[in-house]
Amino acid sequence: MKMPIDDVLNRLADAERRFAGQEFLAPLVGEGRVQVRIAGVVCRLRVTGLPQGFRGWAVLRAQSASRAQFARAAGMAEAAAYLRLFPAVALIIVTPGECAEALPARRGDARFRIAGPVPLWLAEDGLERFDCVLARFDGRLFWYERRDPSRDPALAAYLREQLARREESGLPPAAETLHKRGLAREEREAYAWARKRLVQAQRGAIERRLAEALAHAGAELGSYAERADAYVVTYTVDGRQHVSTVRRDDLTVLTAGICLAGQDQRFDLASLVDVLREGAEQGRLVWVGEGGLDEDEYRQVHPRAPEGG
Repeated sequence: MKMPIDDVLNRLADAERRFAGQEFLAPLVGEGRVQVRIAGVVCRLRVTGLPQGFRGWAVLRAQSASRAQFARAAGMAEAAAYLRLFPAVALIIVTPGECAEALPARRGDARFRIAGPVPLWLAEDGLERFDCVLARFDGRLFWYERRDPSRDPALAAYLREQLARREESGLPPAAETLHKRGLAREEREAYAWARKRLVQAQRGAIERRLAEALAHAGAELGSYAERADAYVVTYTVDGRQHVSTVRRDDLTVLTAGICLAGQDQRFDLASLVDVLREGAEQGRLVWVGEGGLDEDEYRQVHPRAPEGG
């Protein structure tokens, strides 16, 4: 049987009156607002009197159902008692910082369904990538509690060391090549996630570099593929698509995509665009590669010029 609406409102009003003047503990993360539940209703309170830059656990004094006054910073024991009200979850730091990001450290924990990195609030200073920690979940957010004493910190140090390494590709070793006694599957997954972020950042930097080089000459980047020491670049000049291979380090042309009598390396990607445009205007382009001369035959007739030549 449903309670009449007037009774519900009266009950809420009575709860709000009793709430005013009470002290309660809540986390503050910089926005100066907290949420509390009054008679089953979630209320959002604006906090006044906050010390400048305050961030952490605080004891607040309720003034109404919409306002609260900062009373003092909460003690460690008070914060710990509050956190124990919520279920614990083990996490792995993947992005340290003021609001860290973390991945689950125990995939088998059926209480939580964590699809990707989650924000971890009020993490202590000094946490580093791949550190294992314990947090509490209040049904909406994850709050840092403490470092996980069951995990060997040497494992996190090993993962950080590997992530800082660079192989010939310019990237750290792949996750499947890592070998360290005691390394958990979840820690390897956290490393793979961090490495993927580096790959994405690298590709973004390469795309910007190629796009800028082409844009200076009035051309537009389509896509690129990586080889051991080169990029195969697909781009558009005056509506016509071209494919050229250039060196990674200085974008010197290895294969222009047109016949340059073996002088391809005299040009870089930007200056090649001018050659393509001039050749198209004069109608004397001879294509090399797909739809044109075979690239190997072209190289037999026109070997690459010597380095520095």
